[in-house]
Amino acid sequence: MNAPKLWRGQTLDARSAERREQLVDVGFELLGTGGSTAVTMRAVTRLAKLSPRYFYESFADRRELVVAVYDRLEAELRTRLSTIDPDGDLHSIVRSALRICATYFEQDPRRARVLLRAPLTDDALRAHSADRLPAFLRTVVPALGAEAGALIPDSEETFAIVGTALGGALVALYVDWIDGRLPVPRDHLVETATTIVLALAQTRA
Repeated sequence: MNAPKLWRGQTLDARSAERREQLVDVGFELLGTGGSTAVTMRAVTRLAKLSPRYFYESFADRRELVVAVYDRLEAELRTRLSTIDPDGDLHSIVRSALRICATYFEQDPRRARVLLRAPLTDDALRAHSADRLPAFLRTVVPALGAEAGALIPDSEETFAIVGTALGGALVALYVDWIDGRLPVPRDHLVETATTIVLALAQTRA
């Protein structure tokens, strides 16, 4: 078997993967700072200093790029949430999850703008996040422990209603907080959000 061809010490596949990550990095920067309208193929390739040929090597279109940016951040957040001790009481579990989210967004406000705000303005992310949120909740919440898993209603209709209400409330809280329109300390935000989550989660009928 012939050895794979190398270019500057890397295989072609490795170079392609590296360019893809570079494009996702740039997409994150544009989406997290300039919003949905800032992300165009031309803007991305110009900032990445790559030709359009390399953009289409990794992504069929702009939609695939913004979805890749969103999915990367969601995976990062999911990994952080997986560190929560599932043996705690329900209040402490929910509070820990919301503190992790707040810290994740506070460390880099672009993350909140991509995961929370962009789906409100970008058609591709609106559809993608609507499909992802129920799956995200059904995967993450039970993983936090038996008590947290009990928060998911048995009824699909109730789950849809509660999930929408909960998502809307938390998105509004975190986005306004990150943007400075809700000037409260992080711990105050987390405690209040915990109360809201637990109150909404009791709607099981």
